[in-house]
Amino acid sequence: MGRVLRYMKLLQYFKSQKEDISFDLLPDGIFTLEQDGKIIDVNDKVLNIYRTNRFNILGHYFSDFIENGTSILNKITKTGMSATVKAIVDQEDEPRETLLDITATRNSETGKVFVCVRNITTKQKEQKTISDKFEIAQKIIDEKNDFLLDSSGAILSNIVSMTGFSRALLDGIGGALSEKQEKYLNIINTNSKDLNYDLEKLFALFKAESNKVEYRYKLFDLISLIKSIERVYQKDFKDKKIIFNLDYSNLTQRDCLLDGEIVEYMLRCIMDIFLRFSNLGKCQLNIGHPPIDFLKTREFEANDSYDIEKYVLFEAKITDLVFNQDELENIFDTYYKGSIKRPIGLKATLNLLKKYSKDFRGDVWVYSKQNFGTMITFVLPLR
Repeated sequence: MGRVLRYMKLLQYFKSQKEDISFDLLPDGIFTLEQDGKIIDVNDKVLNIYRTNRFNILGHYFSDFIENGTSILNKITKTGMSATVKAIVDQEDEPRETLLDITATRNSETGKVFVCVRNITTKQKEQKTISDKFEIAQKIIDEKNDFLLDSSGAILSNIVSMTGFSRALLDGIGGALSEKQEKYLNIINTNSKDLNYDLEKLFALFKAESNKVEYRYKLFDLISLIKSIERVYQKDFKDKKIIFNLDYSNLTQRDCLLDGEIVEYMLRCIMDIFLRFSNLGKCQLNIGHPPIDFLKTREFEANDSYDIEKYVLFEAKITDLVFNQDELENIFDTYYKGSIKRPIGLKATLNLLKKYSKDFRGDVWVYSKQNFGTMITFVLPLR
């Protein structure tokens, strides 16, 4: 009677035990292997990957299910790294390639090896699709830029001829003009000049984006370059009655080893902004060496030392130009459409300054506020 009672208690104990399914609930497939690579256990995730049952896996070797499984397993258990491998899957009913990401650890006491596998087939396909789409889009962009750059000369020359002929007619080359004729010719002349400015800057930006700008680094005198640009623009500022002040008295290091033509173009871009967007206002261009605090509080690529004489700071202030907060936050997002419509040349110019500065390992910042105007600040290393 006592033996029967003990037997009944033992039977009740086993009936009350719930099956431990935590191994099968793990997010990844798990192989448990002996030292020689023989499979002694797997979870349900492995069975799902291979679309089979335990009978067809247990007792077989890891290399039967993973291409080059043994050599890969030896490498990842020693290095602790992961590997992307191909699963050997029965392809009779549905041919497919299954890619797995695997990691492995070896238990030093038992000698067992635990391999974690994750099916990344879909992810890899998605990445390949994205990569293919990006390559197609990039090819279209490159072809578009090439086409526009090849066409830029003809387009700009046509606009220049419109500007020139309208100016000639206004100067009386075709005889006396009526008041209405003079009015319309002035509109044509002004609009053609504005269009030429916008398109020239836009084509220059396309060229910069295509990385077709070839920099020619040579030593030049920065102050001599500044003086020559000042002489060119003096008359334009006087004609528009714009108060323009240029101060480079704090520039003590004048030898510059950059592409002089690009630096000149950047300064001309600043002058063009002054001329186009100032109307009887004030424009100030200060050129010198940046304060140490300025270098420390702004992170840019050339920032490997705080020797101020290694850098040149340009501060261009225009009182008549003001950007709102939305424009400022997206000012270097070239193709962002803001709430206020600006001439495309302005946005292109600022992005050109950013591109050239970054290529020289410098940077550009724009600050703007009502009753102050806009300050365009950029720093370049002198070498």
